[in-house]
Amino acid sequence: MRYVVALGGNAIGDVLSSAASNFITGLYKKGHQVIITHGNGPQVGELAEVEDKPLSVLTAQTQAEIGTIIQSGLMQSMKSKKLEHNMPIIITRCIVDSHDKEMRNPSKPVGRFLTRSQASALTAKGITVKRLIGGYRRVVPSPMPTDVLEMDTINYVLRKSRIVIAGGGGGVAVTLGKRGLEYADAVIDKDCASGLIAQKSRADELVILTKTDGVYTGFATPKQKLIKRATVREMLVLSRNGEFEEGSMLPKVLACADFVRKTGKKASIGNINSAGSSMSATLIVP
Repeated sequence: MRYVVALGGNAIGDVLSSAASNFITGLYKKGHQVIITHGNGPQVGELAEVEDKPLSVLTAQTQAEIGTIIQSGLMQSMKSKKLEHNMPIIITRCIVDSHDKEMRNPSKPVGRFLTRSQASALTAKGITVKRLIGGYRRVVPSPMPTDVLEMDTINYVLRKSRIVIAGGGGGVAVTLGKRGLEYADAVIDKDCASGLIAQKSRADELVILTKTDGVYTGFATPKQKLIKRATVREMLVLSRNGEFEEGSMLPKVLACADFVRKTGKKASIGNINSAGSSMSATLIVP
C-alpha cells in the first residue's frame, strides 16, 4: 500500500517524535510505500521576522531544514531496528493561481503566537495579523495548489526507495505567467498540498499527524467531543457550520474530505505523539 503521512509544523521540534518515527518505520517494515510531507508555519514565520527574503525562498529553506530533521529521526529509528535506509528529500514546487482570493485576503498563520501589543505593532507596519484560539499570529496568503511540478520525480524515487520526503511546507508556491514560472510570495497550506500529492500519487490512505487526538466538535470549550469516525458528508456539514478553525483544523478536514471524496479511499487525523495502532484519531470515510 501507499501512504501519504503529513506532519504538522507545530508538531515538529528540533527532533521528530519517537512515536512518529516508529509509525513510519513500521509502515516501511511491512512493505508499504510512504510519502512524508510536513508543515513549516512556525518555522517560516520565525525566519520571516529576521530574514528579508520572499516567502517562496524561505519555504525552500525550511523544506531542506525540516526535511533533514525528519530524515535524521527516521534513520536513527531504522538503525535501531536494523533497517539501514537512506530516504531522499525532494525540494517541491506547487503551482498556484496568481488571482487566488488568498492573495488579497490572507488566512495562513505563520510564526509564533503574539501578545496583543506585538500584534498591534505588526499591524501598524501593514502586516496582517489575526486572533486565533491560542492567541494572535501573523497570517500570509495561502492559495490552493493546483499541480505539483516534481510529482513524476516523487513517484519515481518512491518506487526505488519506498520512502521519500517531499512537499515540505506545502511546496514552494509558483505561478504560471507570461514569462513562465514565477515565484509567489505565499505559503501553501501543507494539508491542501498533502491531499493533492496523495491524489496524484494514487495513495491508499492520507494520514495527517498533529498535536491533538483528532477532530473535535466544540473544540476548546467544555462541550468538546472527539469525532472518532465520520463520512465526508458529515464532516463537510460540520465545516459549513463553523465547527473547525480557519487556518488550523479546517484545512486538515477539507484536505481529507477532498481526498476521500475523489478517490473513495480513507483518511485520518490523529496525534503525532501516539501514532501507531493505538493512535487516537478521527477516521474519515466515503
